[in-house]
Amino acid sequence: MDVVVVDGAKTVFEFICSRIKALSKYEENINELREEIANLTEKKMAIEEDITLARLEGKSPQPQVNEWLLKVSRAEDDVRQLLEMADANAVGKGSKMMQCWTVAKKLNLVKELNSTHCEKRSPIKSVVEMAVPPLVGQGAASDMKQLLEILNRDDIRRIAVWGKGGIGKTALVKNLSNELYFSYPNLFDTVIWVQVSRSLDLSMIQSQIAKRVHLKVEAGDTTHSLASRILQGLKLRRKTLLILDDVWEKIDLDAVGVPSRDPCCKILLTTRSRDVCRHMEVDVFFQLKLMSEEDAWNLFVHSAGPVFDLNGIESPTKKIVAAFSGLPLAIKTLANSLRDRPHMELWQNMYLRYRCSSPLFKNIMKEIFGTLATSYHSLPSKILKQCFLFCSLYPASCSIDVGELIQCWVSDGLIIENLTVEETFNYGLALIECLKDSCLLDQDSEGTVKMHGIFRDLAIILSQSQELSYGFHTQSGLPFYQMPNESSRRVSFIRCRIKKLPEFPVYSQLTVLFLQGNPIQKIPNDFFHNLISLRVLNLSETRITSLPPSFLCLRELRSLFLRNCSIEKLPSLTSLGKLLVLDLSSTRIKALPNGFGSLRSLRELNLSCTPFLNKIVAGSISGLSRLETLDMSFSSYNWNPKTTSDQKAKFDELLSLEHLSILRIRLNSVKCLESASFLLKKLTRFNIQISPWSHDSNNHIAKHNEKRLVLRGVDLLQEDLRDLLHNTSSLDVLTCVGMTRRHLLSLSSLISLTISNCDDITRLISKERSSKEMLPNLQHLVLDHLQNLETIVDEIIPRGQCLRNLTTIQVLDCPKLKGAVSYALLRHVKKLEEIKVSSCESLSWIIESGEHEEPLPNLRVLEISNMVNLRSIYVGTSVCPALQRIEVSCCPELKELPFSISDLSSLKEIRGEIKWWNNLRWEDDDVKNMFLQYFQAYPQENCSRKRKYK
Repeated sequence: MDVVVVDGAKTVFEFICSRIKALSKYEENINELREEIANLTEKKMAIEEDITLARLEGKSPQPQVNEWLLKVSRAEDDVRQLLEMADANAVGKGSKMMQCWTVAKKLNLVKELNSTHCEKRSPIKSVVEMAVPPLVGQGAASDMKQLLEILNRDDIRRIAVWGKGGIGKTALVKNLSNELYFSYPNLFDTVIWVQVSRSLDLSMIQSQIAKRVHLKVEAGDTTHSLASRILQGLKLRRKTLLILDDVWEKIDLDAVGVPSRDPCCKILLTTRSRDVCRHMEVDVFFQLKLMSEEDAWNLFVHSAGPVFDLNGIESPTKKIVAAFSGLPLAIKTLANSLRDRPHMELWQNMYLRYRCSSPLFKNIMKEIFGTLATSYHSLPSKILKQCFLFCSLYPASCSIDVGELIQCWVSDGLIIENLTVEETFNYGLALIECLKDSCLLDQDSEGTVKMHGIFRDLAIILSQSQELSYGFHTQSGLPFYQMPNESSRRVSFIRCRIKKLPEFPVYSQLTVLFLQGNPIQKIPNDFFHNLISLRVLNLSETRITSLPPSFLCLRELRSLFLRNCSIEKLPSLTSLGKLLVLDLSSTRIKALPNGFGSLRSLRELNLSCTPFLNKIVAGSISGLSRLETLDMSFSSYNWNPKTTSDQKAKFDELLSLEHLSILRIRLNSVKCLESASFLLKKLTRFNIQISPWSHDSNNHIAKHNEKRLVLRGVDLLQEDLRDLLHNTSSLDVLTCVGMTRRHLLSLSSLISLTISNCDDITRLISKERSSKEMLPNLQHLVLDHLQNLETIVDEIIPRGQCLRNLTTIQVLDCPKLKGAVSYALLRHVKKLEEIKVSSCESLSWIIESGEHEEPLPNLRVLEISNMVNLRSIYVGTSVCPALQRIEVSCCPELKELPFSISDLSSLKEIRGEIKWWNNLRWEDDDVKNMFLQYFQAYPQENCSRKRKYK
């Protein structure tokens, strides 16, 4: 009995103690309950998300999981009520003990639910490792680094890696995927790789995505129903990277079920077509470049393996690797073929055998071309394909003039003839851009393109195949060794070292013959008798002095190029009634032949750089009724002779040319243009130089030279230039007088203005000569050799009235100028992007804002040189947030740069001499070291008395 009483008392005591403990820990339990219920809710959401994904995969949750979720929901409701009462202090004194005990009890329940293990479905690997050879070379490493940086940016959703076939797009992206696998496994929840076929199949793309994320695909699934499930599944993942490899046309991602613009999903695609990038609306166009020579060789050695232990192999093989011009596919294919061929004899005279007939290389090229030919076959039209093949007539990696190429396409019938010159050029340019977008042509310097050697070889093989029969025969860049067959239609012997032309058999189908760049001195008299179908003939850069009598048989000829050859005299061209283009530039021709005016189909005539041309018979030009382009720049022909002879053509003949739209010409005086107002308004482009003497060129070539006027040695007070000036977009005033009185400031058409060697100008803009708008559309200003220029804008002028669109200013050799951009000018030039100043010996500062804060928000480039008195770049408060590059040369007194640590976001480069850099003053060494990473040194000899800008 005593034992029972003791046990009962003990139980009551423990119960009372637990209540007291609960009461004493009430606040602590409430806080812990809040934390535990939050964790439980988060766990519940993760389980529910996992269940949703499992159901998308065709799986069902286990019963105990459903039971756990039910208990959690009930616990959440109970706890919510308890926390609300606690927050409101809604518990009476009598029930306080019960409330404390209930909180403690619920806390134990929630902890128990949190500790319960719920078995999840098998997790999906975030990234799957891919089998791919490692990247080789510094260029590839740099590409990888840039791509990773782009992927890390939250503002970029779609990225395209594009470039030529065989350039390594897939290899780069596979290595990128592996880099994510090994080094950045948490960057994306899921990385999905989809191999896209050339013939687009949305269901195939969907099935690859579904398989990767374990979505069950039923037999009756439609594209629409599967897209809905894919969308739901991808949106449940926090961050997904979808890689689409080898895309050939636009993919409707919405139809696939990809949340492409949702923050949860990024798209990375590879393609050979820039047009695909546009249609896919990518944020970043990441173009892969060809490998450097060093990287290409390292890739070859890496791929070829131990065979390079043999002496004597390296030298001939390097020539072949160089011939592949950095295309990884070709280099690796060659290297793989070498692995099992360790015989030195096989590699002797390798370069010649590569270019000719080695069976080994035929197999190599067949493997390479099989991959690259898909780019050709994917071109959308037959015209584009023929235009691509036509480019194979030029040597590999040779600069091809875009204008001449389009002229040849028209003349050969690839582009219809009944378009204007401008319409033809625009259409041809669109074709070239399409070939560039497909990576079949490359941009070279401005106005030129080039074709990669491998793609040229591909074009040659395609053009010679039986299926195409386009009749191309090209040996450009090689010694002449083989005559074309009789079915050839387009033949190229550019730079084949031909001194004496062989006798051609009857080529009834030949339409194009390229012979430029050969040391040919004479053409046999009967040479053209067998070429009567010829439409394009190029004899440029040969040594011929005349054309043979058989030339007159070429009645189908459309384009004749005699540029830069030694020809002095032309035969009568009256039989060439279909001629469209005649290029006689840089020849020694002295006169145009009689009957020249009968060329009524001629549209483009180039007589530029003809220093011996002094005779054009009257009527020769006015008879060219279809002429649209006339280029006589730097020709010695005098259009306004002092004599009144009627035997020579005068400028008035140009006024009768109804279709003339492009004119480049030098005139001795402005008098020729007194009655040319209608002509000037009609011209879409012109380059008119008014100079009393012939001059090769000037130092400042306007970038925007659509309508360019050069006045050299002209008295601006004596000449009436109103009509001419108001139709000009680019004006060069060189060694002229009367600048102080001639009002140029109101010319709203000017985009570019150069003033040079005009000693009477002391200021460009002054308040007393100001008007409502001064040079409102001017973008480019060059001030050169102005001996008395003291300032550009001399007084404060109301904002917005002058130079508001100026983007570049260049100042050269102005010895009295104290500063380049004064406060008076600074107030107006908010769009200024580049400042270049050189050889202004009195100049002590570049930009002055004084006590005002006047930012230059768009200034990107600052180049200064050869100024011994320059002490400051910026006088006042420097605000140049976009400055990217600064270059300083021979400015020994410049001790400080206008930078602070906040400017590092845009800065990319500082160039200068080592001595100058070491003498700069900084706030401290830490600041100097921060900027040191941007510094690039050039040698002291880079200093020169003057620096010319283009």
